[in-house]
This record gives sequence, C-alpha cells and structure tokens, in this order.
Amino acid sequence: MRYFIKRTFAYLIDCTICYSLVMILIQWVILSQLREKIGITEEWFENSLNMELYVLVSISFPVWLYFTLLDSKIAKGSPGKRLLKLSLVEQNDSQQRISVGKSFLRTILKLLPWEIIHLGIIFPVPLYFVEEPEFRLVSIIGILLFISYALSIFLKRSKQTLYDMLIKTQVIEK
Repeated sequence: MRYFIKRTFAYLIDCTICYSLVMILIQWVILSQLREKIGITEEWFENSLNMELYVLVSISFPVWLYFTLLDSKIAKGSPGKRLLKLSLVEQNDSQQRISVGKSFLRTILKLLPWEIIHLGIIFPVPLYFVEEPEFRLVSIIGILLFISYALSIFLKRSKQTLYDMLIKTQVIEK
C-alpha cells in the first residue's frame, strides 16, 4: 500500500507540474493571447477535428514530451519520482534507466486513458457545444482503462502497471 501511495503522489506531483506548464503557461499565458490573431476562433473549435488537433498539439504533445524526456535516461526521473525516491528502470537484472524510445512508448500507453477520454469529449461534437451533454461510452472506456492501470499495481506481485508489464519496465524504490 505504501508503494501505491508513493507512486500516486509522484504522479500527482507530475500532473500538477504539467497542469502548470501546459494549462497555465501554454494555454492561458501564450495561446489565449494568440488564438484569434492566427484564426482560431470559438467557431473554429466547433469542428471536432480542429479541436482534437488543438488538444493534441497544445496539451497532449507537451505532456508526452515531459514524461518521455524526464522518465528516460536523459534525466534522472520526473520530479515526482525523484521527490518520492522512485526510479523507472528496465525490468531485467541490469535495472538500467530506459531509452527515450521506450520512454515514449510507455508515455503513450500510460496516458492512453486520457487520450481516449479526450476523444469521448470531442467526438462526434465537442461536448462544450452540445446543449444537453450526454455521457459518452468512449469516455467510460478511458476511465475503465485508467482504473485497470491502478488496480494492476495491487494485483501483480511485481507491483507493475499493465503498461509497465507490456513494455518490460518497472518503477522501483531507491
């Protein structure tokens, strides 16, 4: 249980940093000032493809970059992991830090639930523009995947998430 709590807090720290960088710095400080100047209006966002592209470029990609670079051997781990004395390593006897490529794949799998939820919110029409928003099945799939990731830490003796098992990585306590 202690391990699960450490991993959860490490993830929350990293999410807080990402929120600060992406939502406050990129979205509010920079893009809110430039959107209309480059032709991105409220009407532009009514198109699901436009909104998905905007979310991918201005939210998802910066977050993917954060986790990919900081969890790879380029850095010593994400700030959340470092603060809570956790390390992401190969799941073998060497326990080396992981490559950038493997870190990117891990990041995509780790954040897949969020991307699925984005799709559920944005398609077929962005929920923001629906008068009576309905709950969308795609969002439930994303939520269930997220829950299965968390539960897998409890169910596996190795305390790995499903995505760590798939790509053969492991978060260990230092």
